Amino acid sequence: MKFTKAISATKYVFEFSKDNLEFKEIVKTVELSADKLVPFAPSNNPVKVEYREIFADLDGTTGYSVRMKSIDETTGIESGYSQIYFETPAEQIFTNYLPTTNSVKLKWTVSPRVTNVVLYTSEMQVVKEVTLSAEQKVLGELTFDNLTIGTKYIAKIFNETNNRGTLNVSTTGISNSTLYKVLETDNATSITTALTNLVTGGATNLTVEFEVGKTYTIGGEIIVPTGVNNIAFTGSTGANGQLPVLTNARFNVQTQVKDIIIQYLSTTSGGNFFIDLGTKSVDNIYIEGCNVSNINSVVRGTGTTVIKDIYVNNSWISNTGGWGMFNFGGTTTLGSLNVSNCTLTEISTRFGDIRIATKVNFSNITCVNITTAMSHLWLFDNAKPSQVSIQNLIIGGPNGGAKINDTNGTYSNIPISYAGSYKTNDLIVDVRPFNSITVVPLNIYGLFVDPANKNFHIKEGIGFAGTGVAGDKRWFN
Repeated sequence: MKFTKAISATKYVFEFSKDNLEFKEIVKTVELSADKLVPFAPSNNPVKVEYREIFADLDGTTGYSVRMKSIDETTGIESGYSQIYFETPAEQIFTNYLPTTNSVKLKWTVSPRVTNVVLYTSEMQVVKEVTLSAEQKVLGELTFDNLTIGTKYIAKIFNETNNRGTLNVSTTGISNSTLYKVLETDNATSITTALTNLVTGGATNLTVEFEVGKTYTIGGEIIVPTGVNNIAFTGSTGANGQLPVLTNARFNVQTQVKDIIIQYLSTTSGGNFFIDLGTKSVDNIYIEGCNVSNINSVVRGTGTTVIKDIYVNNSWISNTGGWGMFNFGGTTTLGSLNVSNCTLTEISTRFGDIRIATKVNFSNITCVNITTAMSHLWLFDNAKPSQVSIQNLIIGGPNGGAKINDTNGTYSNIPISYAGSYKTNDLIVDVRPFNSITVVPLNIYGLFVDPANKNFHIKEGIGFAGTGVAGDKRWFN
């Protein structure tokens, strides 16, 4: 709330009510000492000095009236009231959720002003309501168990009747699927054999579950056999954020499949392609909540591969190879490539080698290269123009000492705008700049809390305009 200085005032009093400028019941009173206020807009004219103050602990989606008066405590003189009416937007104190095939753990910003949490079906039928204990309030977390695999729910957190947050959540896996719990001794060959046997037995939708806290030596390519409609390879997140670990893991399909879902796994691929599709057909690829590292590309499509859409969300991708983080060529058909809320580190060569006509959407990405050199972000084919949308990207780092370009060539048919995105000043642009990007007057060590140790929270108090807007949203809290 902004207000201007009263010349003789020693304090300012703000009174809030939940009505329309009637002030029948004052629900909150705040007193501010004049000598502790910091001007937002100083002025040589005292009556033009502007202050801006944040008033917290208001209810969301609520109409408030507020009136303010100034007081000279020495003389006892009080000004008249100035008053306004406003409505607060919906609150969102949920910060994250951690799913398994049969549970979801909700996390929120710790606050004493919470009383209960309700979990609903997607049709808003109550599944369970929990009155929060003192311990749950202090921890800011609550787990709902005994849920249905691969099912969407809606969670709401309340302070009495006031809704302080709403979150769409989902258990992992595929609804009404056959569940295969991977053995710690399993590898790519044994998992492929198990899937084939399940299909022979009549299964069409499969959930392949890896246990948190365990490491699986996959050692090759897991092949989804013909006859599978949809398949999910899924893990879960432990109390300290750990995921099931799969070493040297790769994925492919024998001929075709509708949806491939890879969730909450930490994987390496021995420098190979994570998902390598040659002349295969897939409806949708979903990668959610994963740490994918030591790969060549996340997805490669060659030959007559057909993919409807690819979605990569809430994931961390690192240490990619020279073929580009995504690679599509030949007569591959791809409807769209969508990457959102992801952190990318030590990306080699480029984001994408995309020599087909498709739609590319990157949003809320934090990308930092310290030791690895990326020469450009994109390689396209001007004769097969892609539609490219970049939103809320933060990119930076010394980039292994190399300069960087937007693209590897000039593409007159493929306009790209980085408006609303940011580049730190230690990433040096060569000859093809990022159109409309904002250059931050800081390097990554000035912008992020501890980039050397992969902490990409924005430092407080640096005045970064993209705070809470740009970059991977998981770094907002």
